[in-house]
Amino acid sequence: MKTRTFLLAALALALLPVSARQSLPASPSPAWIQEFNNLPETTRKSYIAQFRKAEQLFAQKRIMECLFSLMELEKLYAGNPGLYNLRGACYIEIRNIEKALENFEKAQKLDPSNLTIQFNLAEAHYVNHDYSRALKAFTELLLPFKDNPGMMPLLQFKRYICARKLDNQPLAAELEKLYGPMDDTPYYYCTQAILKLMEGDKEAAQGQLLSAIRIYGGTSAIQAFTDAMTEAGILPSPYGQTVPTEQPVKTGLEKRR
Repeated sequence: MKTRTFLLAALALALLPVSARQSLPASPSPAWIQEFNNLPETTRKSYIAQFRKAEQLFAQKRIMECLFSLMELEKLYAGNPGLYNLRGACYIEIRNIEKALENFEKAQKLDPSNLTIQFNLAEAHYVNHDYSRALKAFTELLLPFKDNPGMMPLLQFKRYICARKLDNQPLAAELEKLYGPMDDTPYYYCTQAILKLMEGDKEAAQGQLLSAIRIYGGTSAIQAFTDAMTEAGILPSPYGQTVPTEQPVKTGLEKRR
């Protein structure tokens, strides 16, 4: 899962001189930013520097160090939704989905309109194989991302997988027609691969995936689409089972008779 870490723009804004802040377009600041602004300037500067360091640790996959850094940051200021968003991303990396959900939900309560946090929460439900909640969450993100040509196909593809897992055939049939082979996205080839798997034709499915890789290889798009298939158990994971379960999870792609 490719979680999106919280941007530092809002925190950095808190360090601008009052005159500079007043020159920016007026928009209501989240309550936590106003609260953060009331901290001493030295505390704010130290906090932002340490938070940047925590993001670097996450990017370097030094997850336990990042978690420790976030624990220390929380002692300085516990109201930053970005802290819980980043901590949730850490827990996703070590496959503690329960803790990830707990932190993403806390982040969302602090900043309900933050799309990065909303996306990560949707992803956590998806990784947890809670396809009903994931489908609802991804659907709610369609409108905010309607003008984003990179995100829309991915959101719709994840909705398609959720629909298949939930055996929502009308929605799945509708989503299969959204993109064609001439559109600039792996969507068509990946949905065709899933259809071929449902028919029991693994060779044809592999052919569709190879076409996608041949066209989009080396791009973040193909990685995101294949990651989505891996997290759902459609493609094998190099790390084994992604979410422990007491009973085998149905793939939702069994051949229908």
